[in-house]
Amino acid sequence: MFEFSGTMDAYSIYVWPSYCVTLFSLVYLFVRSIYKSKKAKEMLNQLRKEQ
Repeated sequence: MFEFSGTMDAYSIYVWPSYCVTLFSLVYLFVRSIYKSKKAKEMLNQLRKEQ
């Protein structure tokens, strides 16, 4: 069986935290972009109703 953690040896202490930070950043940016997109759509709909 392939052992992934064994291939990094001493570097795993640096690699895994950087993977976690990267994953957290990507998830945060994805969720934030969805939220801003919904907010912009609502604002656009409000502006269209006012005209």
